[in-house]
Parts: sequence; C-alpha cells; structure tokens
Amino acid sequence: MIINFHEHASDRVERYMKVNKIDKSVLLPVGKERLQETRKMRKESPEKYESFYWIDIDQKVSKNLQDLEISFRQFGEKGIKFQPLLQHLFPNDRRLYPIYEKCLELEIPVLFHSGIVAFREELGIPHLSQYGDPIFGIDGVAHDFPDLKIVVAHMGGNFFYKALVVAEKHENIYMDTAYLDFFCERLLPQISPIEIIERGVNIIGANRILYGSEGLKPTVITESGLTESEKGMILGGNARRILGI
Repeated sequence: MIINFHEHASDRVERYMKVNKIDKSVLLPVGKERLQETRKMRKESPEKYESFYWIDIDQKVSKNLQDLEISFRQFGEKGIKFQPLLQHLFPNDRRLYPIYEKCLELEIPVLFHSGIVAFREELGIPHLSQYGDPIFGIDGVAHDFPDLKIVVAHMGGNFFYKALVVAEKHENIYMDTAYLDFFCERLLPQISPIEIIERGVNIIGANRILYGSEGLKPTVITESGLTESEKGMILGGNARRILGI
C-alpha cells in the first residue's frame, strides 16, 4: 500500500493517485477554507483520503482545544498541519504547548512545513522567510514533548542538514519527502531527491521517513537502491503506524 503523506485538496489529486498507483493520500489544509475542501474530499472518498486539521492561532487556546476535539471525534482528522511561513510562528511558541498536550492525549501527530519557498503570499498573507526555518524550535518541542510525533515536511527543505541532525537527536521526529524536487534544484552542491532520502535512511533510519509527493513520484523510492523493507516502510508502513490505519 502506497500512502502519500503530504498532499493538498484539489481536483487533480485523484488523477495523480491513479497514474502513480497511490492508494491513499493525507490531505493537509492551509487555512480555514482549505480545511473545508479537505473535509469534503475525505467525506466523499474516505477509502482514498485521510486528513489533518488546521489551527487558527489567533483564537483563544480554549477554543482551539475544543475545535481540535471536534476535529478528531467528529471528522476523524489524524493530526495538525502547521505552516509557519503563513502563521508567522515558530514551533516553540508557548501558545502551542496546550495544543501539543491535547495531541498527546488524542495520540495524533503534528506536521510543520520547513524550508523557504518562492511564493510571495497565500491567503492574502505574506510568506515570511524568517519562519521557514523551524528546526531550532522543533528541537525544543521534541525535548519538551518526547512522546509527541513530529513530522518535518520536505525533510527540512533547504535546512536539510539541521533537520537531519535534530531528527537524529530526537526519536520522535519524522521527515516527509514532499517537494524535494524543488529544493534539490536550488541546492549547491547539486543533489538528487533520492540522495537526500538515502542520507536520511542512513542517519535516522527508514522507519522515520515518510513518502510525501507534491510532485515527487513514488518511483523515486521504488526504483532506488533501498532494500524492499526500507521501501515498504517509507511508502506506507510508517504512515500506517503513525496514523493508526
């Protein structure tokens, strides 16, 4: 079973899954409106999709905790997606600590975007590059919440080295492979997505790498020199374990 751990709701997803033989995708919302699209897609095809929740950081903590409970109990959402570039926060923001406590109670992971991207703005909000490097903040959160499952999206993006070392330090940190093509094209010296993935496997183990797409096809994994066991973990086994599916 191939699970794409990093996808966004759109009318292109189903076709992409079919062409690339992906069995299930995890839909990550960016903003309240995209959360509704995500829920709609999952409701219509629960066999194809899992979904994450989006926190409105400007709400009171008590309201966020209440909404998160509803997200989990009523909508079956499997985690929380954070986009620091848009939410203008770092993972160790103390406003988030009660939310992490709730995630521990519900046994769900949190996922953080990482890396600087070329988008100027989204949802009418500027992408501020200073928040593109959440790694030091994640280090503190992983220390304070050693049982919280934390996913670093894009394997850290252009902050790959720091992300990998912090993940090496904390066994509760995972990394997804989404959008690696974009970041690899901009890295010097030149490196390919599979080289980054293999480096991750060598340092933290295949059991903490999650296949995510955003343009990265599963053939990058299936046609690599990784062992069949490693491929199986990355392509779906790890996701099933983390999400409890």
